[in-house]
Amino acid sequence: MATSFGDYLDRMGGNETMRAVHMTMNGIAGIAGIFFIITGVTSLFDVYKVFGGATMPILHIIIGSLVAFISLLGIVGSVKRSQYIFGTYSGILTLLVIIQIIGLLILWLRPFDVEERFSDVWENLYERDQDSIRYIEHDLKCCGFASPVDMPVPANCSVKKKYGYTRGCLKPLVHEWRHSRHMILWIGFAMVLAQVVSLVMGAELGRRYKRAREGYQRVSGRAEGSPLLRT
Repeated sequence: MATSFGDYLDRMGGNETMRAVHMTMNGIAGIAGIFFIITGVTSLFDVYKVFGGATMPILHIIIGSLVAFISLLGIVGSVKRSQYIFGTYSGILTLLVIIQIIGLLILWLRPFDVEERFSDVWENLYERDQDSIRYIEHDLKCCGFASPVDMPVPANCSVKKKYGYTRGCLKPLVHEWRHSRHMILWIGFAMVLAQVVSLVMGAELGRRYKRAREGYQRVSGRAEGSPLLRT
């Protein structure tokens, strides 16, 4: 007879491969969550934040923290082989997946025309913070907003290419914004897909552990202890 629930599960077999895959996927998701946190924190101090606002960096930090926490919960559930932890994991992960899908749909359907907003931001920087404009012009190799004569900080501006930057910064700024938007959408949808797979696997493992525990109780006749301390 098995001396513990873990021994009983080992004797039954059939769950170890799924358990290992589930732990691996949660480990990868946890690393992705930490990456999101770091990206969000660094974006809060990025000069380009003024064009996109602080909303996206803050959302990165919040979602990254939730993903890291839920991934840790999934790993703990796999290690302890607890249907109760898996139940908590599945409930929180389901809510997170729904929130992420809504957020991705909002970002996807968000109006693509940002020129007017960027123009207002540039004008504000031109009046209050020309050092930021100088940094953007040097970083994107451009000058002025729509053209080199549109609110430039003219350290690197010229109407002749060999003497300096001859293009405005509007097109490079819009290109960077669209590139970031597409990257967030692709990464977001990939994370949601991976989370759905983890959710299905976690629910199945929880169901199997529940059924195994019921069999173990019948065999051993033991009373259950605290759900979070079960092994």
